[in-house]
Amino acid sequence: MELDAQCMEVYMVEQENLKRLPESEFDKEANLENRLIRTDGATIGGVDVMYIGRQGTPDEGGIFDILGLDEEGNTVIVELKRGRAPREIAAQALEYASGIRKEDYEQLNQRYREFVREYGPEQPLDGDLTLRDRHRTYFGLDDTADEDNFNDNQRLILVGTEFRDVSLNMADFLREHDIDVICVEYSVYSEGEMELLLTENIRRPLSEEPTSTVSSTSNAEDYSDLIIAVRDHIYPQLKDDLHIEDKEQIARATEKRGMGTGSNHPDHPEPLKYGMKPLIEEEGVVRFRVNIWDAESNQHEELRRFLAENIGELEGYDMIDDPSRSMGVLHRDVKVDRNDIEVRELAQEMVDLVQFLHPRAIEEYAGHELFE
Repeated sequence: MELDAQCMEVYMVEQENLKRLPESEFDKEANLENRLIRTDGATIGGVDVMYIGRQGTPDEGGIFDILGLDEEGNTVIVELKRGRAPREIAAQALEYASGIRKEDYEQLNQRYREFVREYGPEQPLDGDLTLRDRHRTYFGLDDTADEDNFNDNQRLILVGTEFRDVSLNMADFLREHDIDVICVEYSVYSEGEMELLLTENIRRPLSEEPTSTVSSTSNAEDYSDLIIAVRDHIYPQLKDDLHIEDKEQIARATEKRGMGTGSNHPDHPEPLKYGMKPLIEEEGVVRFRVNIWDAESNQHEELRRFLAENIGELEGYDMIDDPSRSMGVLHRDVKVDRNDIEVRELAQEMVDLVQFLHPRAIEEYAGHELFE
C-alpha cells in the first residue's frame, strides 16, 4: 500500500523516548531548491542527477530551477511546482526541454563551468575542468563519454508538496508519448537543528515502468549489433595501417551509439580521429566523421587547415564552419534503409575514409614538432 507523504508520521527514536517530528512550515519550494543544491548532485525521483546549472535561461526563453545530467549524459530539468497551476508547470517544463534539447556539449560545458564558479563544489576552475571528466567521476564510469553522447534525450522531474489528479493526468499523457516526466512529492520535518527531507516518487522513470503499460524510448537507440558488425569488417583491413592489435580499440562490445578510432602510428597526429555514428532511427542516416579530439589550440588550428586542404578529394564530405568544434569537423551522412542495412557498404565507407586521410596525415606530420 502506498502512503500519502502529506499524512506520513515521522518519529525520532531517542534512548528512552519515541518523539514525533512536526512537519516544517518553511517557504517550501524556494527553500527546497537551496537544500537540493548544497551538494553536487542527488537522486531525485529514482534518477541519479549531477547538477550542471541553476536558474538558467534556455535559448527560447524561460527559467528552469535546476539543470542536471543523468548517467547516460541526458539532460535532466528539475522544476519546482511553486504553487503554479498544472497547465502552467507542464507547459513551462516542456518549453525548457525544447530549448535545452538544441544545446551541444560545448554549451552544456559552459553552463557547468558557470555553475561551479557560483554554486559548485570546492574545486579549482582551471582549464582542465571539463563536464566530460566530472560526469565520468561523478557516476564512477570506466570511460569518459564522447561529446556527441551528451543531451541525446531530455528528462523532466517535477517536484512539489502535492500533485492533484489533473497534474498527474497531464504527466501520464506526456509519458504515454515517451516524454520522461517524473513527479515527486516531498515533505520536510524538523526538530531543532535536525531536518529531514522525505520524498515519494509517485511517477517513476519510464525506464522502470512495465513494458505492458508504458512503452519507453527514453534511452538512446541501441546500435550495438550494427557497430560491432561494421567493426569486425574494417578491423582486418585497417589494423596494420592504424597499428592497432585489438579491435576493441575501434569499438567496445558494449558500445551502443557509435565508434571511433585514432591511430597508433608514430607519425600520425594523435588528436586526429575517425568515426561512425548511426542515426538511423533518428534521421535515416549513418554519419561518418573526422574528429579533432583533445588537441591543443595550435594543434586544432593546424589540423583544420590540413583537413580543409584535403576535403576537396573526399566526395560527399562537408566541413563544419565552427572552428571551436572538435566532433565531426569533416562529416558525411550516408542514407540507409533501416530494413535493409548493407554492413559491407558502411564498412567500406569507413575504410575508404581512413585509407585516404591516414597516409596523407603521416606524410604531412612525420617529425612535426607540433605533435611530438
